[in-house]
Amino acid sequence: MANWAKIRKVSWYSVLGLSVIAFSVWFYFGEGGVREANRLRDTYHRQQQEIAARELQKAELSRYLEAVRRGDEAALELAARQYGLVGEREYLWKIVPTPAEPVTGN
Repeated sequence: MANWAKIRKVSWYSVLGLSVIAFSVWFYFGEGGVREANRLRDTYHRQQQEIAARELQKAELSRYLEAVRRGDEAALELAARQYGLVGEREYLWKIVPTPAEPVTGN
């Protein structure tokens, strides 16, 4: 004679085991799962590194632009050569307006 209590118990364990396996597969591979979270975390860290690099580049360009605005001759010539405004065997001439004579009220 079959022991139905034992058969029911084994079938419940089988259903529970398959449910745990199915949930584990969904949790790992499903939308919003562990793999996607790891991918998003990697993307976030990569973007943070890129932002830090851009901030350094921005600070460097700000210092360089300030040097050009101050009238630093070397910075001005370097900028002109980098952007192709002055060739390799050419000179950079900076044209400065002559200061106006002070107006005297007679």
